[in-house]
This record gives sequence, structure tokens and C-alpha cells, in this order.
Amino acid sequence: MKQKGISIFSLVTPVLLHLGLSFAIGFAMGIMKISDPTAATVATALITIPLAYQMYRKDRVRAAGNEKEAKNIGSRSLAYAVGRSAEKLSGERVIWFGIFCFMAGGVLNLAWSAALEAVHIQDYFSNEVQESLLQSGSVVQVLGLGVVVPIAEELIFRGLVYMRMKWFFPVKVSAFLSSLLFAVYHGNPIQIIFAFPMALALAAVYEHGKLFVFPVLFHMGANLTTVILGFYFQN
Repeated sequence: MKQKGISIFSLVTPVLLHLGLSFAIGFAMGIMKISDPTAATVATALITIPLAYQMYRKDRVRAAGNEKEAKNIGSRSLAYAVGRSAEKLSGERVIWFGIFCFMAGGVLNLAWSAALEAVHIQDYFSNEVQESLLQSGSVVQVLGLGVVVPIAEELIFRGLVYMRMKWFFPVKVSAFLSSLLFAVYHGNPIQIIFAFPMALALAAVYEHGKLFVFPVLFHMGANLTTVILGFYFQN
């Protein structure tokens, strides 16, 4: 349902925020003559998270249509971060579906990576950007790429872009468009081909589970699988 006073431009402002921060951090690191793509990516994510969270919180306030109740929800920070009130966070279903999402992210990553490898996609396109991210220290990769980056990207693309698109479009159209934007934002052809179906799965997980924590766990599972595979092949 379209929200009053909301411009369609709001669909891309979260992405522009992340893009602007990425350029600013890259520029600053260039001045300091620091060449570390992973550090730049993680730093961008760390700065993005609190800013995007404030946007996400305001959107939930607007969607709730009840400022007092929304503030009550917001005061329970952990509950608000995952999208529901504290009472909704308990229960065996949430725990098991969370575990499923984490494992499913890793499995889909492996399956889709194997499919792309089978058609020798790297013979046609370079994946240098992705490979450069896997050259940093293990702690930075695990905590940065495996935890921090998924939170930031899910806030931007599912918590903000996808949810805002649903103000203007049906769910399936919103899932398709936000997934396409997520894929294109990753830049190179291999990552676009890889990220699009992953993003569709992330939107489906969000719709099914209704909690923001579920796509975050799915994304973490996928990213950590990539990091672990990187360690394996490097050794």
C-alpha cells in the first residue's frame, strides 16, 4: 500500500546512501594510500548500518501508523532490529527457521556456484573484484564479509528498498525489481548472475518469515560459505 507523502525517489535513496559512503571511504583511503578493498567494504557497511537502521525504523513507524506503539517497539532495540515486538521473537519456529535460513544460504551458494562453474562462466567474465575481497585476514573476512556486510546489505536492499517498493508495487514485482537492483549493484557480470537468484531467495525468506533477521541469517550463511571456501582453496 502506497504511503502518503512518499516519493518514488525514496526507492533508490538507500542505495545512493551506500554508494556515496563507498565513494567517500574509497577516496579517503586513496588519500592515505591504503589499498584494501575488504577494509573499504567493511568500513562502508559499518557506517551504513546505523544510518540505514534509522531509515528502517522511520519506515516501520510510518507503516505502523501509530507513533506511540512504534516508539514502544523501537525501545526494544533487539526486537525492533529484527522487525517484530519482543513477544514475537520467542518460539521454536523462529529458532528452527533461523537455522534453516542460515544453512539454506550456504547450500544455495554452493549449488549456484557449482552451476556457474559447470558452464565455465569465468572463461567469459572476470571475477577479480570478488577475488580481491578474499585476500584480507581471516578475522576481517569472517566478521566483516560474513557478518557486518550482510547486515548492511539486508538493511539497504530488503529492509528499505524491497519494503518501500511494496508501497508502490505488488509483492512479486517488488521482489523482482529489488533483486535486479541488488544484482546490478554488485557490478560485474558474474556477480550479477550470481546475486539475482540469491536476492529472490532473500525476498522470499523475508516474506515467508516476516522477520528481518531471517534474510540476514540467509545472507550470512551464503557469505560465510564463500569465505570458508576461499580459505580452503587458498590453502
